[in-house]
Amino acid sequence: MERPGFDVQGFLGERERPASVATTTRRGTPALAMMWFVAEENRLWFHTPEGRPAPFLDAARLCRDVAVMVATFAPPDDVRQVRLTGPARLESKELPRIRRIYERYIPEWTDSWAAHAASPDAVLWSMAPERGMAVAFPDLENTPVFRWDDIAEYTRIGS
Repeated sequence: MERPGFDVQGFLGERERPASVATTTRRGTPALAMMWFVAEENRLWFHTPEGRPAPFLDAARLCRDVAVMVATFAPPDDVRQVRLTGPARLESKELPRIRRIYERYIPEWTDSWAAHAASPDAVLWSMAPERGMAVAFPDLENTPVFRWDDIAEYTRIGS
């Protein structure tokens, strides 16, 4: 199997790197948001407030596909993209995992963040990156695009 031009799992694990997440609403219109996440157990995990509208939680409740892009754009040296598509699903509330999501982005864990993580108004959900691509453009040169079209290929990226 070909390998991507950079460490995809390491890239997804970089602190403070948000994800652009896209889905469609119940009416079929696009929905796009920047979200904090953690990549663990061959899934991307998100913690989203409940409320209306909630297209991402609707997608997870219905096991619909969502699209995720994690990218840098600091030319010419650091232009990388990972695009992932796959089914979302609701998850049981796991406070340690939720804390790992937030700790990637905040400078210090506080009582306020702990209360936010434990709030009944937010839901843990994840997506399985069944299809995707990873590409880097060092010095803005075209490089091969690494693609996968099943979860087994994604799980072998880091091995």
